[in-house]
Amino acid sequence: MNILIDTTRAMQIQKMLRDRDISFEVTPSSLSGSRNRSPILLSPRPRSPRREMDWKDFYPLEKIYRFIDSLEVQFPSTCTSTAIGRTVEGRDIKMLKISNSDACNTGVWIDGGIHGREWIAPAVVTYIADQIAKNFDNLPQSITNKDWYLLPIVNPDGYYHTHNGDRMWRKNRAKIDNTCFGVDLNRNFGYYWGRSGIECSPDDPSHINYRGPEPFSEPETSAVKDMILYSGTPFKIFISLHSYSEVIAFPWCFTSEPCADYVNLLEGATAMAKAIYDVNGRMYKVGNFKDLMYFATGTSVDWSYGTARIPFSYLIELRSKQHKFLLPKEEILDCCKEIFSGIKALAEFVDKKKCLNCTMFYNKNC
Repeated sequence: MNILIDTTRAMQIQKMLRDRDISFEVTPSSLSGSRNRSPILLSPRPRSPRREMDWKDFYPLEKIYRFIDSLEVQFPSTCTSTAIGRTVEGRDIKMLKISNSDACNTGVWIDGGIHGREWIAPAVVTYIADQIAKNFDNLPQSITNKDWYLLPIVNPDGYYHTHNGDRMWRKNRAKIDNTCFGVDLNRNFGYYWGRSGIECSPDDPSHINYRGPEPFSEPETSAVKDMILYSGTPFKIFISLHSYSEVIAFPWCFTSEPCADYVNLLEGATAMAKAIYDVNGRMYKVGNFKDLMYFATGTSVDWSYGTARIPFSYLIELRSKQHKFLLPKEEILDCCKEIFSGIKALAEFVDKKKCLNCTMFYNKNC
């Protein structure tokens, strides 16, 4: 597409195109005009997501957001980029929804980057977004019969800070007082918040797991809560991606007692683990979070299962036990591929299972 403009508006139009991350070429026009108003041609070129992201490196916040927006531009019939809230420092919390708009669809929620230093999680979410968006028409029904809510970075301020300050920063960037910053967003959800002792849910603002002054005190956790509860979509799957431990965990985090749907959750986790292993031979442990990890309260996965009533709720700890938070960039793509394989297996597994709570998901029109 060519746009013919005069030189007096060239700077304005070029700035607008750059702000929208649209590539263009400037070409002198052959049309005549006055000396100071010679027309020029602008030729915008759509930007391919592949040119933005190749999953061979860890990318900064702004590049991830440009990529999410580019998917909406490329696939407007299925992709919608939305800011579901703003952080304590005023940054957008940007989410991508992929859907064929079928009213009978159930929902899948996948988020990453709730802790700033866990860089592999946003990489995996963006890879999943790319794969579903560009291949939507060729994917199995277990993928296309769902609305996909993909939130690459729950904690944009923390993620930004790890790229421009402290690489090991975990919390958000809420200013608690003159000396302390940050709330652990995965201790700020309103299910068993603040219970089970100081180790599980510390009230000390200087602690790395500080829970915040009250449940959902932080705009980031509140945005997730509101999106899930008020989207109008009946969610069946919730997955929060973290690093590092290579485990697929499910509720509960606050107790070693099994949840009501322990067997179904274990079977779903096992289906994921097998699919992951089939890709690269990587073995992920599966089980109750407390049994695999430690006690924790106020977590998003307990809230999604206990309050939002999402029956297949998981917390996946990604690679790598060897490199911990500093995963080599050479392993990014392999990690992305294996996790996407696992999630496809879970989607198929869920469709084969009878609904765990028929009154919650029953739609008389479907």
